[in-house]
This record gives sequence, C-alpha cells and structure tokens, in this order.
Amino acid sequence: MPIQLQAEPLLDLPTLPAGWELAATGVGSNFDVLVVAADTPFDARRAGESSRYRVYKRAGGSFESFEFVAAGRAAYRYVQPIGDKDFLLVTPWLYEGVENTGHIWSFDGTLVGQLALGQGIEHVQTSARSEVWVAYNDEGIFSAIEPGLACFDRTGKRVFSFADSVANDDNPDVPPIDDCYALNVLSENEVWIYYYSAFPLVRLVDKQLDGIWPRVPGLGAHAFAVGEKSVFFAGDYGDRSLITRYFPESGRIEMGHAIGDGQQLEFTRAIGRADRLYLVANATFWLLHAD
Repeated sequence: MPIQLQAEPLLDLPTLPAGWELAATGVGSNFDVLVVAADTPFDARRAGESSRYRVYKRAGGSFESFEFVAAGRAAYRYVQPIGDKDFLLVTPWLYEGVENTGHIWSFDGTLVGQLALGQGIEHVQTSARSEVWVAYNDEGIFSAIEPGLACFDRTGKRVFSFADSVANDDNPDVPPIDDCYALNVLSENEVWIYYYSAFPLVRLVDKQLDGIWPRVPGLGAHAFAVGEKSVFFAGDYGDRSLITRYFPESGRIEMGHAIGDGQQLEFTRAIGRADRLYLVANATFWLLHAD
C-alpha cells in the first residue's frame, strides 16, 4: 500500500520582481535556505546576456537579500554558503568567456573569488569548513573527464577524487560513477552519494569508503535524506514526485508521496541535507525528516 508522508511547510519562496525567474535553490550546512533569482531566462544568460541576480538567505524569520550584475555567460544553477559571509554560485559549464565555473560573491555584491570546479556539474554542497563537494553528470564524466565526485578546499584546490580514491582496484565492489544523481553532505566528515548506472548508495567518512549498499531502489532519484534507520529518496524515472523510503539494514522499501495541506506535493525541486529532505512545491519549501 502506498505511504503518505506528511510534509511540514517550512517557508514561502520570496516574491520575485516581475519578469524574474528562479535560478537556483540551496541549503547550507547549518540548514540556512538560499534562493537565487535572475532577471533573464537561463538560455539568454547562457548565450551571454548580462544579467542581474538577487541572492536571498533565510536564516531566521525573514529573507535577507543582495543583488549583483554578472556580465557574460554566468548562467548560475547552484548556490551554497562559503566562508563566514560569502556565497558560492556555480554554473554547470564553462560557457564561452567564462574562466571558472565557481564564483564567490560577498553580501555587498562584489565578486571576491573564483574556483575551477570542473564541468558537467550536477550538484554542489559545501561543508561547515567550506569544503566544496561537486557531483558530475554523464557529460562531465565522459566528455570533460571529471571524476564523478570531487572535493575542493576553500582556495579551489582539489583534495579528493572519487575515481582515484574510491572506485579503484583497492575497492573492486565499488562501481564507477557514470552520472551522480544525488549528493548529501551530512557533516564535515560524512558524505553520501547515489549514482548511475549501478545505483549504489555509498557512504564516505573522512573521504574514505565507509559503506556501500548495492543497487538500492529509488531509480532516478535526484535527492535523498539520511536518517538513523531509513533513507528518503525524492523522485523516480516514472514519477518525479515519488518518495521512496528505504531501510538499509533490511532492504525493505516503502513508496508513496509527500502530502502538504491535504494534497499530494508535485515538487519541482528537491534537496537533501543530513536527515532533511526539502521539497519545493506551490511556491513553498516543504520539509520531510528521515527517521
């Protein structure tokens, strides 16, 4: 029987200026919610049209925001906090004229740094010590020769490569990443990933393999939350709003949907941080806690 998981309404998306669109959403290591809006459509930004961005941060009862203008092909898709007060905005590809995919902006709208994070980027999450974890899609892996999952320090130096450190001859049971579907940076030391094409759930502790569950359910999931006993997967190839609850110890699964205000949530975005699964539906952030 399908399960129904009651989602908690967390906060409403900020009201965007007329003609603006939602460009990125993110959740920091301390669970601050970040929203990025742009005054230009993604395709126009990717084509090189200068764009104005507004970054919103929700840490308490209301959003704080700042604006900046990005010249050239800065088609940002990802946002994370970095350092004490700065924000990392990331574009998935090195479009013409873009030297680095990661740009660090201060709250006064000043570009204060750039990071070379590679190409074909699918997910970005930072840790409390501002390490940048980057997951890559199939185009990044096979065209740009990215390692599937990488970690960079605050200066942009790569300090971990999944292809070199985990999916190697020392760990024959770990399949290579063909497309990293989902990433969850639980803490400074613990990171989980879920990936195509073998669909394992992998736990890293201190950048070393600490656990693997081969071919788990939730095929096509694009986010997940990790609880003490279960993992919540968001999405599936056949149903983008499906929620799968997986119990690693027993292998048992339950499938169903998130319910908000008595209605099934048809979410358009999902983010997993630690045991929290954030769903964006009906201009609202909803929250599920994995148990």
